[in-house]
Amino acid sequence: MTRALGFTLLEVLIAMTIFSILGLASNQMLRSVSSVERQMEDRTDEYRTLVRVFKMIDRDVSALVYRGVRDDFGDPVAAVSVNQGVYPLEFTRGGWRNPLKLPRSQLQRVAYQYNGEALQRVVWLVLDRAQDTTPRVQTLMTGVTDFKVSLINADGSRQEVITAADGDELPVGIELRITSELWGDLIRRVNLPEYMPLLTEGSAGALEGENNLNNIETDQGDEFDPEAQPVSASVSDGAL
Repeated sequence: MTRALGFTLLEVLIAMTIFSILGLASNQMLRSVSSVERQMEDRTDEYRTLVRVFKMIDRDVSALVYRGVRDDFGDPVAAVSVNQGVYPLEFTRGGWRNPLKLPRSQLQRVAYQYNGEALQRVVWLVLDRAQDTTPRVQTLMTGVTDFKVSLINADGSRQEVITAADGDELPVGIELRITSELWGDLIRRVNLPEYMPLLTEGSAGALEGENNLNNIETDQGDEFDPEAQPVSASVSDGAL
């Protein structure tokens, strides 16, 4: 009697079981790799966003100009306002390029605020505002849980508001503390430019007539765009 060639039912079941296990393991490994890749891409994008935020802050503060403005009701506002109004940080910056030669100043009023969910940058197209002046709001970073600004004095102490009337007594730097769900507490310290009166100094900084406000020009070739630096929670240990 000749024996039939082939696999028994038990052998076939064992082989199918082995291939099924290998297939499930390969699929799980592929899903894990894909998940890790997506997470890495998300973290990379979030890190790039963080670098852009601090780069923008550095650029704005490095271009700070000591020129006060007037608010919606005509009241004077200091050139640098910290924790003294609606916005934790508000100041005037230069270097607003005007390639089309529009009839406007090259100075720009900028503010940073926390709306309960995100860090936002607020800009006005005019320096001295009217009641119908509408600012432009740009969301810089989401997932923010807190935003605080303080001032750094020459002796290293901190203060919440600018109170000095003399430019020589002004703080030497600004400290921004951003708390986010992903990164935790992040601290950025930025030097304030040396005090130089732009116009006739008043109680709100440099204020003069409207005819002089929009004639102020800065070098259009200036670029306030410092190189981005890696930022982490350890930046709080860095020097100004």
